[in-house]
Amino acid sequence: MTIRQGELVEIYPCKIWSEKDIFGTVHIKMQHQGDDEPFTFVQIHYDYAYTNNSHQWRMTQEILKLLGVEENKE
Repeated sequence: MTIRQGELVEIYPCKIWSEKDIFGTVHIKMQHQGDDEPFTFVQIHYDYAYTNNSHQWRMTQEILKLLGVEENKE
């Protein structure tokens, strides 16, 4: 069995950010250069069983850091 190797020719930059909707769900969004519409890459749902959902913010920051986002304003 032979595994063929590919070659990356060009990597297009993309914007990554997070938004929170009115229900408390955090959406980590991504938009590639040249695309008109961004898409939701990750959703972190609000947990109504807790009064403090600080885990949402921490998890969002960690995911954004892993994706290379330097600063998130949320």
